[in-house]
Amino acid sequence: MTSPEALLICGSPSVGSHSREAVATAAECLAELGGTNRIWDLATRPLPILDAARHGRGMHYADPAARELVALADRADVLVLASPMYHGSFSGAMKNALDHLDTPHVQGKPVGVLAHGENLSATQVCDSLRVVVRALKGLAVPDQLVTVPTDFTSTHDGRRRLTSPAARARLTAMSRQLIALSSMPSAVGAFALHGN
Repeated sequence: MTSPEALLICGSPSVGSHSREAVATAAECLAELGGTNRIWDLATRPLPILDAARHGRGMHYADPAARELVALADRADVLVLASPMYHGSFSGAMKNALDHLDTPHVQGKPVGVLAHGENLSATQVCDSLRVVVRALKGLAVPDQLVTVPTDFTSTHDGRRRLTSPAARARLTAMSRQLIALSSMPSAVGAFALHGN
């Protein structure tokens, strides 16, 4: 079996965010299990607001970054979506990124969801992301991660590190589910076609 390719999208518009660190740790966990990863950080690679006239025509988007995101999502075997909690849901930056994708880019693929907030009410982000994944006919895996500030420590250079053993264990479990399902695309695809 070839190494599954993962596209991890960080939906925080802030550089060096908690969400970005959680995504980096998720990428490490996937790599340890044999995955290859691409991280799309919306803080450093923002996308233009979706041109509704071009929705569903991803490779024909005028913006080259939007075309690249669509191509990466199309090629990926696995997706990971991470966002901070904004007003009880995921960020506008993440919503815009997901609006650039269409069902064929997600359908039948296992998807992991991550959230960050001041407290565990940020699980609402994961709930909202699962609704979108289902609408795009992807398969959100059972394990997810919600982080809070105490899950992180600051390094001497001011960066954040996800140091919570429980958080790392959840990411490892989620990564195992993503990798396992990516090796069964026909089964996942059939499940996604009939709803999840």
